[in-house]
Amino acid sequence: LPMPGPGRHFAGTWLLVAVGSACHFLQEQSNQAKATKLQVAPQGAALDVSTFTKLDGICWQVRQLFRDTGIPGRFLLQAHGARWPVHVVVAETDYQDFAILFLERAQRLSVKLYARSLPVSDSVLSVFEQRVREANLTEDQVFFFPKYGFCETVDQFHILDEVQR
Repeated sequence: LPMPGPGRHFAGTWLLVAVGSACHFLQEQSNQAKATKLQVAPQGAALDVSTFTKLDGICWQVRQLFRDTGIPGRFLLQAHGARWPVHVVVAETDYQDFAILFLERAQRLSVKLYARSLPVSDSVLSVFEQRVREANLTEDQVFFFPKYGFCETVDQFHILDEVQR
């Protein structure tokens, strides 16, 4: 049966384009940012999200569940070993080309721009910049991710499953 709601439209592959964040770690490590890809599958009203990225040249897959909150476009992520849950809000998307997500943990907000394909249009970038400003972040707190080197496959030994069953 087809899934009701936005989850079905949000399914598929997304590439991480940029992150707006006041996180100091990100600022210090921004030159080491790796191409990152999301694979999203609806699971009821929740989203099963796999993040693919490289660590020391090896592709890893991290599986997480964005839980339904009952509010469309709002999800809750209880990361493994994290003290605080992450509130995930789909701030803006056309489902076809781009998605802007707000992630909030313990009053700290970050803004992520994902695209179905690269490069993204100037109009999408300006919408993202506007959302970054709304989050009280500045341009020098925006980090762009590599446009190449995405993981194609992951072997079974490099899957981190954070989905609590």
